[in-house]
Amino acid sequence: MQDLQQTLLRFFERVAQKDPALLEVLEDESGFVLEPGCWCFTLPGLHTFLQDHDPSFRAVEYGQFRQLIFQSAINQALKSQGAEITLHENKSKVDQSSYALTWKAVP
Repeated sequence: MQDLQQTLLRFFERVAQKDPALLEVLEDESGFVLEPGCWCFTLPGLHTFLQDHDPSFRAVEYGQFRQLIFQSAINQALKSQGAEITLHENKSKVDQSSYALTWKAVP
């Protein structure tokens, strides 16, 4: 589980750092929205994406993935990179709501 948490954290760090190759893939992916200030996603969409693009996640079931997300310290790690994950659209259910990784404006 620790290895998966590190892999997940590295993925979000790459998005926070605006990795051009990764952002291009995310922009082309159905279900994701990439805007100048944020990248929006749902947990089921992110789970499917990671299963399709990272062998580490192929055998990870959705329930385990959700647990992994909620037990991680992603936001704490992203703060140092000027980013955070926020609730984008609350639909009263975790699996239906959308989230956004937002890049903070540099003063």
